[in-house]
Amino acid sequence: MKINNRRYIGNKSRLLSFIYNPIKKLGYDNSNSFFDVFSGTGIVASYFAEKGYKTIVNDSLFSNMIAYKAFLGKGKIDEKKMFCLLKQYNDIDPLSLPENYFSKIYSGKYFSINDSKKIGFIRDDIENKKKILSAREYCYLITSLMYATDKIANTVGHFESFLTTPPVDKGVKLDSLDINTNIIPTKIYNEDANVIAKKIKCDIAYIDPPYNARQYINFYHVLENLARWNKPTEFDGNSMKFKRDELKSGYCRRNSALLLFEDLIMSLNARLIVVSYSNTYNAKSTSSNNTLFPDEILSILKKRGRVFIKEKKYKTFNAGKTDLSGHKEFLYICEVGK
Repeated sequence: MKINNRRYIGNKSRLLSFIYNPIKKLGYDNSNSFFDVFSGTGIVASYFAEKGYKTIVNDSLFSNMIAYKAFLGKGKIDEKKMFCLLKQYNDIDPLSLPENYFSKIYSGKYFSINDSKKIGFIRDDIENKKKILSAREYCYLITSLMYATDKIANTVGHFESFLTTPPVDKGVKLDSLDINTNIIPTKIYNEDANVIAKKIKCDIAYIDPPYNARQYINFYHVLENLARWNKPTEFDGNSMKFKRDELKSGYCRRNSALLLFEDLIMSLNARLIVVSYSNTYNAKSTSSNNTLFPDEILSILKKRGRVFIKEKKYKTFNAGKTDLSGHKEFLYICEVGK
């Protein structure tokens, strides 16, 4: 299982060469450092890491940080031990399990009772085994469980809500992670992007912030709860979102996005700033409309240096209501100080 083998809004897995090629053409080879400020799945940083770049990743979601530590972090992994534990987990008969925290919250909504019992049991067992696992092995097992959970969820691809059709048993199957041991271990952060930007020095800063009203924590709250495992008991509405105000991004609000973006760009200590931008301002769903506009991005970047723009036709992930024709992905490339 690879780092991008999950359903994630804004996943750049089909845009990697579009991002990489202009950076390489400007002479930024793998002797340079690459800072992915809003890393999401981590696929962009992973791509650069596999090409030999010294990479830095950051995301506000704890669940994403866990995955980075498993796929891109430092530390040993006993593959034989992982294989045995994954087989042990996969062999569990959920009919033999009692109800648990996870099943009491999410069964009948996002998962069947049997699948949710098995997910909750495995997560408890990983926590109980923490003392006999290395830090990276612990993240490895949680990541495998998160990806397995995402794969069978009774959703359209995210956890904003669940389908009206009752969930059925799909079976929880944990897979081994495809770990590249030849990369330089990534530096990993779980901070607010505008805070971490003031602390990091890099050659290339890659920016792919949320550009609309859809909060990522609302889309992935189930996986975030599974990763954190502090077992909150207060939830909002029928969708079972835990209290999460501190995880909501100001980039998703028009009245704050522009100020945050300008602060971020002006704070970056980088020689090259690369910004991904999706033109969803014509989406059918108002919550998918952009909070930042092209002229604003260009104006702010020009304060730091010379800017040129690349564009590519690209069909985005959508859940049906947000589809739009003629969509393009833009890449703003700013050579700082020029």
